[in-house]
Amino acid sequence: MRSLPTRHFWLGYVIVGLTVAGSYAIWLAAMAWSDSWYDDVWLYPAKVGSHGTLTLMCWAIIMAARLRPIEWMFGGLDKLYRAHRRIGELSFALIFLHPIFLAVSYADDVTGFFEYLWFSESWVRNTGIIALAAFALLVALSIFIKIPYHRWKRSHDFFGVLLVFVVYHAIIAEGEIVQLAPLTYWHGFWVAAALVCYVHIRLLYRFFGPLYDYVTEEVREIGDNVTEVLLAPAGRRMRYMPGQFVYVSFNSTAVSEEPHPISISSAPDAIRLRLSVKGLGDWTSTLPELNRGEPARIWGPYGRFAEMLLERPDLPVVLVGGGIGITPFLSIVASAEFRQRLADSTLIYSVPQRDAAIYHEELSHYAAPVDHMRYLQHISDEEGYIDADYLAAQLSRPLQHHIFLVCGPPPMMSSFKDFLQEAGVLRKQIRMEEFATG
Repeated sequence: MRSLPTRHFWLGYVIVGLTVAGSYAIWLAAMAWSDSWYDDVWLYPAKVGSHGTLTLMCWAIIMAARLRPIEWMFGGLDKLYRAHRRIGELSFALIFLHPIFLAVSYADDVTGFFEYLWFSESWVRNTGIIALAAFALLVALSIFIKIPYHRWKRSHDFFGVLLVFVVYHAIIAEGEIVQLAPLTYWHGFWVAAALVCYVHIRLLYRFFGPLYDYVTEEVREIGDNVTEVLLAPAGRRMRYMPGQFVYVSFNSTAVSEEPHPISISSAPDAIRLRLSVKGLGDWTSTLPELNRGEPARIWGPYGRFAEMLLERPDLPVVLVGGGIGITPFLSIVASAEFRQRLADSTLIYSVPQRDAAIYHEELSHYAAPVDHMRYLQHISDEEGYIDADYLAAQLSRPLQHHIFLVCGPPPMMSSFKDFLQEAGVLRKQIRMEEFATG
């Protein structure tokens, strides 16, 4: 499918990689200019760890600020947050080069190596050990340890504090970062940018972000542990594209106030905003206790899930929603943009059992008058999981002639990506949405 434009999913990674390379280039150029090379070769990998980590830490904080240009660089906020996690993990892995090779450089034997990595009378070394321990704890809480969402969210508040502490360690260590002016200006720029983004997302975003005031108008439980919340605008109405999502926070005793990402399941031209949420945790499970009239704050809209679909109405598309992953497709198929498409559209609603297909009637209603749309209900307990053979049997053209939009549980999306690419579908023809499960 050569007519489909290549997406810029990797642009953000390229830019981040270039800035890390820039950190190393400026470091080596400044060393050469000042003729201040190290006598001990082991100091070079130690500095590779420190310069690279500082740059990546700054990027990780910048990427969490939900800035539109950064979102565009990575092809959508869901992709941006996945990259944010990867870059955070890389920075954590890279930082270990710094203390390990410093210990190799300064220690005389194995005992001295391990003593160097422990607390001592040197405040410089102690601040480094404290920073590394704090980094490890925050990464563990963010990635490896399962904690409630609001506590996980709070743990991110400390990454800005950690960055300040790392900078403090670099300053009192009086290394080349403060001795060589080009490095000082370079790292100073990125640290300043990261701290501005940190203040923006942690303090100012809740007041000055893309913010809209809504009020809870109706709350209803519709089966399969799914709650629908209908919100009416309390001021200006948010405009959004099909398939987008928002961050929502409620002023209610029923749920904690931290914003959560939720897909929009209402049509773009609807006055009321509908959010469909499956009870998967503490916050989502208590949504049915919301009361009519309680205020809601909406940030957004975010996401580029349907962008490819809307840009190329002449290309056949397959939409696959698994369970609550059907929510962005409710918005898409209800939109005028979708109804006006020229090419064939196939929507597959996959659920384990028939009674879990809570939006079957709504989807049938939307599909009936649309000539180009074919709607299929797939029951995995009866038919097995969807695979390339199933799709090939349902479509009139080879898989390679379609674009695919898939949203559902992570194992399902991973499976789709694998078997579609094995069947010859190009990566640019596959779009996955990862923020729709509530």
